[in-house]
Amino acid sequence: MKIKSERDFFAGLLFMVAGVAFAWGASGFQIGSAVRMGPGYFPLLLGIVLTALGALILFGSLVVEREDGERIGNWAWKPLGFMVAANAVVIVLLKLQPSLWP
Repeated sequence: MKIKSERDFFAGLLFMVAGVAFAWGASGFQIGSAVRMGPGYFPLLLGIVLTALGALILFGSLVVEREDGERIGNWAWKPLGFMVAANAVVIVLLKLQPSLWP
């Protein structure tokens, strides 16, 4: 099986991972029904829709032929490192000052 569009393939994969994470996170809450929705109903529904959308995009990346194959370029490591470092700094600062938590 050949990936015909790398961008669509990885976008679909990312949507599916996020959808499964939402659905898994909703499993800890009461789901309820469509008439009496519980706190886990919307995240579960969102996870299912996001996973289905990701599967559709992933399928399209394997079936639909593109002109240049829509390849993914080189990774921008420097901005990625700055984003990870910024998140790490926020986590460390919140651990040092728990009174700042909402």
